[in-house]
Amino acid sequence: MNPEQLVRIFKALGNENRLKILETISKNQEKYDCSEQDVASFDIEQSVACCVDEIVCQFDMAQSTISQNLKELHNAGLLERHKKAQWVYYTINRKKIEELKEYLLQFMPGVGSDS
Repeated sequence: MNPEQLVRIFKALGNENRLKILETISKNQEKYDCSEQDVASFDIEQSVACCVDEIVCQFDMAQSTISQNLKELHNAGLLERHKKAQWVYYTINRKKIEELKEYLLQFMPGVGSDS
């Protein structure tokens, strides 16, 4: 990861609301109401796609605020965005999380990447 990407990620993670949104998606993604037909074209599992409306229901924030925070997380590469008609679904970008993990592990000599 280049320094610009890292700064974008850490800025995104430096906001409490964005952290809560990311944690909510990660911990509860199988509870979101996304039908198999809706996500079939995304090449992802049904249980990992989170509809924006379902995310909004989890917070006491305006939809516009949630959408802005989701956009920041997406721009940082932490979320992938999938659009299907008028619906937008988000998934955790596992590849980017793994890259971040590998970057952070360099600061812990002796700790393996598979721990």
